[in-house]
Amino acid sequence: MVLMRGTELALTFILTLLLFSAVAGGVFVDLAVANFFPEPIPAGIRINSDGTVEGTDSIHRSGNVYTLADDIHRTIVVLRDGIVLDGAGYTLQGNGDGTGVFLQERNGVTIKNLKIRNFYSGIKFTWLNFGSPTSPRSNRVSGNTITNNTYGITFYDFSSGDEVSDNYIADNTYGVISASNAVFRNNQFRNNDGAISESINDVNDIDTSNTVNDKPIYYWVEQHDRTVPSDAGWVALKNCRDISVQDLNLEGNADGILLCRTTDSTVNGNVMTNNLNGITLKGSSNNVISDNQIRNNKEHGIRLEYNSGSNIISRNEIVANTKDGVHFESSTNNSVTENQVMENNGNGIFFYSIQDCNVIANNITLNKDCGISFGYGPKGTIIGNYISRNEKGIWINSGFENTITFNTIAENDGWGIELEGSQKNNVIHHNNFINNNITEGLQVRIASLWTFPGLDEPRLSGKEPEPPQFVAGAANVWDDDGEGNYWSDYFTRYPNATEIGNTGIGDTPFYINPNNMDNNPLTNPVDISTIPEFPSWIILPLFLLATLFSIVIRKKLYGTNKTERKNFIKIEMSPLLLRIVTNLK
Repeated sequence: MVLMRGTELALTFILTLLLFSAVAGGVFVDLAVANFFPEPIPAGIRINSDGTVEGTDSIHRSGNVYTLADDIHRTIVVLRDGIVLDGAGYTLQGNGDGTGVFLQERNGVTIKNLKIRNFYSGIKFTWLNFGSPTSPRSNRVSGNTITNNTYGITFYDFSSGDEVSDNYIADNTYGVISASNAVFRNNQFRNNDGAISESINDVNDIDTSNTVNDKPIYYWVEQHDRTVPSDAGWVALKNCRDISVQDLNLEGNADGILLCRTTDSTVNGNVMTNNLNGITLKGSSNNVISDNQIRNNKEHGIRLEYNSGSNIISRNEIVANTKDGVHFESSTNNSVTENQVMENNGNGIFFYSIQDCNVIANNITLNKDCGISFGYGPKGTIIGNYISRNEKGIWINSGFENTITFNTIAENDGWGIELEGSQKNNVIHHNNFINNNITEGLQVRIASLWTFPGLDEPRLSGKEPEPPQFVAGAANVWDDDGEGNYWSDYFTRYPNATEIGNTGIGDTPFYINPNNMDNNPLTNPVDISTIPEFPSWIILPLFLLATLFSIVIRKKLYGTNKTERKNFIKIEMSPLLLRIVTNLK
């Protein structure tokens, strides 16, 4: 018994150590990524704090002005405040990595008339001491040509209050990232994957003198009840409400349309191509994203994060984006309805750390990863979707109390549905599982789990701990107390099964694992195009409720114009209520 106690203690110690290592490792990785340690000063030419130049004869000094006299193929490190680095039209050339001009917590430096190309970071402003600066840095980047870098200009963390003006910034992956409280004037951004990339908290002064591919930038802060002009090259809305963004053609941006802490706005009828992300919402709620074409963006088609909630994403074409078609992180109560989500190189629709999301009546096909992916979130609703020819149809990891019903899940390369982790109590019925790749003999998979009952035993109970056990995945519900799902391989698996009378239900349960069984498998496919009829007494109250929602809650009417009000209601209301309205015509 002593040996077993020792084994238990050792196992507990090992598991604790592994858990600590995983958590600590993740923390340290996050700290490093967030740049919480000052960046080492790179090797290269130095303009020292005493004003001397070290490492080249191609920079001539006259007081506080340092002028290039030739092309340079090395990093220039600026260690002195209040100077002017004048490129005089010469080129600072890299070989694809490193930094062109490196400044660490510098003040009052001007970089001008310099051609900077082929670095990882063309110009990098970074910090030395933790904490926000007590005053603006007042650095200036003006009249430069910055091309073919991964990052044209990088403002890391606590470098704020700078000016970026009269620059030509082209053919970079990102033109400018992480600027904060900076002034942008007369900059031309051309053919970058992303012109300007910002966080949710960054606020800059960017006017329409700045252009993306010859079209002006509309960067609005605390605006309301406005429509973005039709000539926009990039749209960024910060702390706005009741903004309309419609009928634009946007490309070459980090986020083609960016909403930060913006509410009650509509993004309708736009074409978003060749951005990094087509449309991004950060901390933004009660917006409608509808009828847009979102194609061939280099990351996600639509991205929601920072608790963006109660948004409707409806009737969009979200096609051939390099990562996920629609990507949610830490956002709740959003609806994705009636979209074409196809041929994306990641997931069709991806949710991580979410709750109360709705995926209704979408066509989700030919995505390279999962059609729908749920990670760490309860109470999602997946209804009436066509999910076909993806790597997997639906994947849920550690998700519970989700409802999956009236979907056709067909011809996916992996499982139709895969449930992993601590998932349980998902309700799955009236779906069609048709010709998904039969793996381990099934069209669906519920991963088995390791349990450690010995760790749950009271230490003073005197009981011997039980060894770890590999058990079947947790239980889910596979019918609605009357009808289950249609399985195209049902009669192949159970050749002796028969239909019970004329009920359309097979007499042999469809076995998945000891905790999961479809007790009432259907013998014919479900028609997912039909919406269950409502009793006549409930139709009119629901319609009035929908109208009240559009008038009172949304606080946006179009006067007495019935046509415009009707269009507004169609955009704002959920597809289910829209069908109710249609039935009243």
